[in-house]
Amino acid sequence: MKYSFIRNLAAAAAVALTFCGCASKVNIQEALQQPLNSQIRTRYHLWYTDSENMSALNFMEGKFIPAGTIIEPISVERGTYDIWGTVSVVDGSITFRTPADGNEYTMRYDEHLTMLPIEDFIRQLFTIDPAESIYKNVPAAELERVKAGRLERGMSNASVLVVLGPPAKSRTTKLTNQSWLYWKNQDVVFRIIFRGNKIRQIASLDKLSF
Repeated sequence: MKYSFIRNLAAAAAVALTFCGCASKVNIQEALQQPLNSQIRTRYHLWYTDSENMSALNFMEGKFIPAGTIIEPISVERGTYDIWGTVSVVDGSITFRTPADGNEYTMRYDEHLTMLPIEDFIRQLFTIDPAESIYKNVPAAELERVKAGRLERGMSNASVLVVLGPPAKSRTTKLTNQSWLYWKNQDVVFRIIFRGNKIRQIASLDKLSF
């Protein structure tokens, strides 16, 4: 009876692995096709209140790692998913270091919210382009405010992309939309409304369900 129980348990474990899969490694350098001796930088400001629990939604509160900051990858874990591949069982994570100060950061990743495979999200998050190219589309009159992490009426959508990055596809399907939805924190969202490529209004909204 004992042997039968162990055999059944092993069979159940094999089925679970077949359908769920285990967390797997992802290589940032490979995702970015990083050339030898090049540096990896943040593509936009990365906001956080807890350096060990940053959100892939880039909640706009607390401090931020400026766009163009050099980073060193530490590890990337791909999450595992349920039998239907839709519900995250173990969230993915992206851990990196800023060598200028030695600080480490971990971003929690959820493909359900970003609607991007983690490799594509890495290419959105980081770049091997030089720092000056990250700010090249920001109007000179807005540069100081962008570097300070400020957004105001009349500023360009290029400035928004540096301050906050692209909005999550789960709520803003295309950058050609005239309104982009962002999160202040898990409980507060706001919408940036454009006229052409300029901010017409920044509007607070009620909490949205994740």
